Amino acid sequence: LEKRNGWVNVGDLQGAVHFKIVRYERIKFLVVGLESTVEIYAWAPKPYHKFMAFKAFSQLAHLPLIVDLTVEKNSRLKVLYGSREGFHAIDLDSGSIDDIYTPANIETVVIPHCIVILPNSSGMQLLLCYNNEGVYVSTYGKATKSVFLQWGETPSSVGRLSEFLFFS
Repeated sequence: LEKRNGWVNVGDLQGAVHFKIVRYERIKFLVVGLESTVEIYAWAPKPYHKFMAFKAFSQLAHLPLIVDLTVEKNSRLKVLYGSREGFHAIDLDSGSIDDIYTPANIETVVIPHCIVILPNSSGMQLLLCYNNEGVYVSTYGKATKSVFLQWGETPSSVGRLSEFLFFS
């Protein structure tokens, strides 16, 4: 009987603050937020059976605290990430970095909780939850709903099941 490791090293992920695995069609991506970098890995099937380096963006002006990946209109990949200043998007084709939401009138640092890519939006509409608030925006930073979510206190955790958000 042959014994194998149940894990494989992905790369030098020392200093990782958050990660997300995103599946698009038959490709799995691993998005990792490091101290001042976002790295994207793509799953390589047989004969490799491991995540391999795909793209990396370093020396970011805003340090990532949470990360996600969306596919706009089934063609354009964008990394989304939250920082102490707000939420940002990195276009994987051009490498351009845009601020998609910076809270107005905020005296404290932003504590991003989650980035929800809304269903049936072609990867273009988001719910961004931070501190004790949430806002609906497009991946280009335009408000998509005039609704501004607010709850009584800052949650310690946020979970999502289908179209429901849970805060505790």
